Amino acid sequence: MYHKDTAIELRSVYRTYRLYDQKIDRLKEALDPFNNSYHRDFIALNNVTLDVKKGEVLGVVGRNGSGKSTLLKVISGILPPSSGEMRVDGHVVPLIELGAGFNPDFTGLENIYFYNSIHGFSKEETDAMLDDILDFAEIGDFIGQPLKIYSSGMRARLAFAVSINIKPDILILDEVLSVGDEMFRRKCFAKMEEFFKGGKTVLYVSHSSNSINELCTRCIWLNEGELILDGPPKLVTAMYKRLSHTKPEEIRVLLEEIRVLNQDEERKAVIYEEINSKKKREPAENYAPDTQKDAAGEVEPALLRDLIRIKAHYIPDMLPKSTLIERHFNVDFSDVKVTTLQGEQVNVILSGEEYQCHYKVTFNEELGDVFFRVVFKDEKGALLAGMNTRKANMMISLAAPGETYHLTWKFRCNFLSGFYFIGISVLGLTGGEIVRIAGIADALVFQVIDPAKIKQGGIVLLNVQPTIRKI
Repeated sequence: MYHKDTAIELRSVYRTYRLYDQKIDRLKEALDPFNNSYHRDFIALNNVTLDVKKGEVLGVVGRNGSGKSTLLKVISGILPPSSGEMRVDGHVVPLIELGAGFNPDFTGLENIYFYNSIHGFSKEETDAMLDDILDFAEIGDFIGQPLKIYSSGMRARLAFAVSINIKPDILILDEVLSVGDEMFRRKCFAKMEEFFKGGKTVLYVSHSSNSINELCTRCIWLNEGELILDGPPKLVTAMYKRLSHTKPEEIRVLLEEIRVLNQDEERKAVIYEEINSKKKREPAENYAPDTQKDAAGEVEPALLRDLIRIKAHYIPDMLPKSTLIERHFNVDFSDVKVTTLQGEQVNVILSGEEYQCHYKVTFNEELGDVFFRVVFKDEKGALLAGMNTRKANMMISLAAPGETYHLTWKFRCNFLSGFYFIGISVLGLTGGEIVRIAGIADALVFQVIDPAKIKQGGIVLLNVQPTIRKI
């Protein structure tokens, strides 16, 4: 039975592929007068039943080949289900295979109108969104050239710009997104954040548990085409992580335990509460980086030369393309920058060194009980760190019109190589509730480089010192 508050409904959906050992076997099967079979069936989706409510952000996890992409393609209409029932209520835009549906002989502009016509938009409707598409794609005069001369990056940027500006009811999103440079990728992720937070229905496939936990309201786990667990993101990702630490001979037992758990909502709620409370109890530690030393305790000569050569510096045209100003009261921001401790403005900084983030806030109306916040995010928009002056017992009891405050945030750069974004905001307390007064998302961008040139995985630099002892 279908419900009006449900965006997607699947009932016992299967998707089966026919696999042939040799290309000629397909022809043999088609022409065989005795209807002999030359193929074997591969079940990509196995009896999937799923309801997704309108406005829900559904994460999808699973190993490669588990059916995640097939599920997205079936829901988006790219692939039909082999059997079962499905209903999708709303306009769907899949960001799975960017550029699918484009004609290489058409110009970029012609492809915009062609793609939108496929999705049911009239010429007048496309005219209204054309400026937004062109501004977002940033391909300039190439818009009048045939698509076949575009680089792969330009094609992907145009496809993303067209798809995202259609403003769908349902956004289907694969994690794989390598469009343009770091600034443009951040711009894409910032645009997608609008959908995550804007009441739209989103299906999001990712291998990152942190992204799933932060962005999604619910999560499902697919294994060999079967939906084996459905629940809160932290519960599903925690159970999914167990799979990577399970011995091969014990995986079958674990999967059966997960299937049983999925049928017991009361037990799921208890386990989720345990996981959630455990995460809250874990202390957040700040680790200081350590300079590499040789056996005598001295800095290695080659490393010392690199440390001398590489210095923090400033690149004037390295600016974020995803800056968004939010203002609910009459407050202005100015002089947003990162500097060294000596006051030199920089936006290329060294991992392990200390810096300061500065900005000024001018109040143009009287506001009481205000405090300030700064956040650090990666290019996908994942929150890496957030600090506010309220926790440091530094609040402004009454800010008068015309008053300006200079905020300085001293921090040690414990990030590994990459691009990172800083957001700033002013908050207030009203009746015990926190109220957002004003803010700038992605106010500035900075690049981190590793002076030691030591390849490490992840984002955060930890002072990890291993010890090996033969026993």
